Amino acid sequence: MKKIFNLAKKEFIQTFRDKKMLPIIFVAPVIQLILLGYAVTTDVKHVYISVVDRDNSVESRELVGAALNSGYFDLKPGVEKESEIEESLKTGKSDFVLYFPPNYSKNIKMNKKATFQIIADGSDATLTGIGLNYLNEIVQRKNKEIRDKVMSSRAGLLGKSITFPQVSPEVKVMYNPELKSANYMVPGVMALILTLMTMLLTSMSITKEKENGTLEQLVVSPLKPYEIIFGKTLPFVLIGMLDVILVVSGGILVFNIPMLGSVWLLAACSLIFIMSTLGIGLFISTISRTQQQAMLTTFMFIFPAMILSGFVFPITNMPEPAQYITYFIPLRYFLTIIRGIILKGNGIEILWPEIAALIVFGIVIFTLSSMRFRKKLG
Repeated sequence: MKKIFNLAKKEFIQTFRDKKMLPIIFVAPVIQLILLGYAVTTDVKHVYISVVDRDNSVESRELVGAALNSGYFDLKPGVEKESEIEESLKTGKSDFVLYFPPNYSKNIKMNKKATFQIIADGSDATLTGIGLNYLNEIVQRKNKEIRDKVMSSRAGLLGKSITFPQVSPEVKVMYNPELKSANYMVPGVMALILTLMTMLLTSMSITKEKENGTLEQLVVSPLKPYEIIFGKTLPFVLIGMLDVILVVSGGILVFNIPMLGSVWLLAACSLIFIMSTLGIGLFISTISRTQQQAMLTTFMFIFPAMILSGFVFPITNMPEPAQYITYFIPLRYFLTIIRGIILKGNGIEILWPEIAALIVFGIVIFTLSSMRFRKKLG
């Protein structure tokens, strides 16, 4: 036992002697707990709805008001024509569009079935399913109010049959009519795998050179610092693009994910995204001395990125400070891009804000990481 105790004591001393390991062991878990504790929530709020009201009646406005007062829905104005409905859903401006036909209130007053249409963006099956349940509950409460109103107005007609008007929604789900969760999750898994592989390979490869002492050999070689950087990262660019082909092909062939957009646009955006993740991996390698440190630091980046990027939990449901943090996570933009291209067939005219943000982020992080790496080489 004394020998075991002495060996354990040696391991404790060796671990705590490494100053770079202390923040990873003690600080990172606390920060992640506080940050992710607020961000992780299964509640669905702030679902965006737009309204096309051709009836423009008290009855239609009451139903919209009941949805907004429920606390689950936020109104997104700007959709006024039937031709604008699909564009609003495709761009992600709206999650649901409520369409009221001209005879909606007339049918209620004539004790008939009053139908209106719910057009939903089904790309996020979880959000759409929960949102439809919320709207169905609101419609049921509305029907109960109508029945109570009719009963109170005809209290003296007991014994006679009374017909009640009924509000009935017609649901149309776009981009994922069957609400298959795999259609939403698998593209996200593709992006996550690409993030993990490129960051981990880059950071581990360079720290391995440090541990083996071969990085010093590169420094004294005729190669210039920028040539070393591009020589070290180019293989991982090619590996990353090969991973893109593998995971996209697997998603289509194994999970039957529809590919509605341009394969070439997806490849170009993936290349831009890979430059961002390689930049982060390069940065991790400059702050890590061993492969163990590099691996732990990479996972310290990956876990918050997975939670805060919208991979599982909608960003709109997160607290406002957490939403601001998501703008510094490249996975957030790539998830929007890959899901938009694969599920909705979105083109560059819709995705250009995310593509531009990814380009800016990639240039900044790769430049800063390269400068820090060159300084380390010096």
